[in-house]
Amino acid sequence: MRSNKQEKILKIAAAMMSRDGFRGTSFQQIADRAGLHKSSLFHYFKNKEDLLLRILEKSIDKASADLEAIIKDPALNPEQRLEKAILNHLTLLIRYSDNVNIYLNELRSLSKKHRATYLEKRKRYERDMENIVVQLRTKGHFEGLNTKIVTFGLLGMMNWAAKWYKRGGLLDQGEIARIFYKMVL
Repeated sequence: MRSNKQEKILKIAAAMMSRDGFRGTSFQQIADRAGLHKSSLFHYFKNKEDLLLRILEKSIDKASADLEAIIKDPALNPEQRLEKAILNHLTLLIRYSDNVNIYLNELRSLSKKHRATYLEKRKRYERDMENIVVQLRTKGHFEGLNTKIVTFGLLGMMNWAAKWYKRGGLLDQGEIARIFYKMVL
């Protein structure tokens, strides 16, 4: 029950902070929307910054776990790993669109310590994505190209979808992922 309530609070807070910003969203507003007393929030989160960090970590932790499983799947060749990684990235980008918006606009609201904690998790994800690029390079793809720049290009292309993707639009994330995959390879 505690984790269900915590998940509900995270989802509500993410939607509110995505729309109104970190500074524009109070603990009281989050508590009201969640149907809790403000003091009850302190059973789940130390303070509003802790809540912000947990919102950001939720999406990067899920993305990292999924990417790690893709990389470790012995049944997949590097091309299949890339295809699955692109689809996973776009799927999570859409599922956690509020979290992504918060990252893009509110990262500076974290203290130096919390920002460093979060950014280390993002760097791990980048390293894992680069691992796929390195695997592809050994198979003849990206010859003569810097793997870090290829990785940043790939991530940038996928992350930008957060700005233009519309649910119910012309293409779903699976179709967009196939297009991105074909563009890259």
